[in-house]
Amino acid sequence: MKVAVLGDFHLGYQRFYEDSFIQAGRALSRACECADLILIAGDIFDERVPKQETMARAFELFSKVDRKVIVIHGTHERRPRGFVNPVDLLCKAGFAESCHARAVEFEKEGEKVAVYGLAGVPEEYAKVAIERLSPQPVDGAFNIFMFHQNLKELMPVVEHGLTLEDLPRGFDLYVDGHIHSHHLIEKSGRTLVIPGSTVLTQLRSDEGTKGFYVYDTHSRSCTFVQIPVRRFVRISVNVKDGDSVREAVARAVESVGLDDKPIVRADVDAPLSPSVRSAITSQFEGRCYLHIFGPRDGEEDGDDVLDGAAVFEGELMSARERGMRMLRDAL
Repeated sequence: MKVAVLGDFHLGYQRFYEDSFIQAGRALSRACECADLILIAGDIFDERVPKQETMARAFELFSKVDRKVIVIHGTHERRPRGFVNPVDLLCKAGFAESCHARAVEFEKEGEKVAVYGLAGVPEEYAKVAIERLSPQPVDGAFNIFMFHQNLKELMPVVEHGLTLEDLPRGFDLYVDGHIHSHHLIEKSGRTLVIPGSTVLTQLRSDEGTKGFYVYDTHSRSCTFVQIPVRRFVRISVNVKDGDSVREAVARAVESVGLDDKPIVRADVDAPLSPSVRSAITSQFEGRCYLHIFGPRDGEEDGDDVLDGAAVFEGELMSARERGMRMLRDAL
């Protein structure tokens, strides 16, 4: 049997809203052509409570899929217990089936595949969640464990994350979402597939190629299927003495070619005032999606992540700690 492994559509992602639907649609259409079963490893939506227009377009997208679809929800869709998340709505509408905390079986021509899932949970609880669930393979089936978490083998600097050794034993294939670049890892007798996202989110060089994996359960082989996406170009701008920052950036951006309206990240080695940054961006509006980074900007844009500290109920704690306290109370 051929199993298509997809993930992280981030439907409704505001920065590249149309791209999120177009590129997810291409991935789903191609997956229907080359696979018997489709898995989606979370973050199908970018928000926990998407707009109705986003849900309507998602329903239209999935209505064209003629394969069995097995899903989990990711960290972007996670809501407190008792609340309905957007992936739940996809399943209630009959477009997919969730395998969170259970095994979902699919059989074709006498061959059975069983998919056990763990939806996205707070990273510090992921290992405990696996231990408590204690996922077990299904006898007589090709067994897949699908999850949506950080993986320390690829993200060694994160404070919390799973390792390959933390994953339940006895499964034939492991699938992870959450990480937006694609990877195929074979280690300690285990095969782990990470499809990556179908839309660009972090403006990093390793995110330029998008697609999904197809795993053949007979040959135990895995192939990456690339999909057409909007071109992403990352350029470095060296502002020489006496040169105008605005002119230097403009020349560099023009040099990449803008006929296909690409996404352009310009890393500038000189300080940028808000007015200059705004003026340059406006200059290229409608011709490309320009994002300018100065010396003080981080590797990624951060997606509006707040990492400060504040007093909450009499205690000094970070935004993450406050969120975790509220989440635990809600659960």
